[in-house]
Amino acid sequence: MLKHIDPLLNADLLYSLQNMGHGDTLAIVDANFPAFSHSRSTMLSFPGVDCSQLLKSVLKHFPLDSFTDNPMLIMAADNSDQYTESAIDFIDIKNQSDERECSEILIDRQDFYRKARECELIISTNDTRAYACLILQKGVIFD
Repeated sequence: MLKHIDPLLNADLLYSLQNMGHGDTLAIVDANFPAFSHSRSTMLSFPGVDCSQLLKSVLKHFPLDSFTDNPMLIMAADNSDQYTESAIDFIDIKNQSDERECSEILIDRQDFYRKARECELIISTNDTRAYACLILQKGVIFD
């Protein structure tokens, strides 16, 4: 056990997050998303965890990209521009964890699938909420 590391984050996930560079992307996806067939390089599975729990844990250690206006992409419900319950939850978690203002955008499900194929990491959860999928773009830490 390590101090100050969220216990939800296992060694494989910490290793993957550490190896990502500025501009790299990761997808956190729900139970219905075809994570295995869409993963380009690394896919991790977190059974028993929903996307919101994982997002909250990841954002404690993962800087969002400050060089883009939209470092968070959220899957939109088909034929809708309304925010889903999960999308509202993701935005609240981001706003509570990020020290800077940045926006997020909803993207069409098929566009999300295409972008997920380009992610360096896909994290699959057991979230059963519809359209509970998002993509984060990694930023840098300025000290």
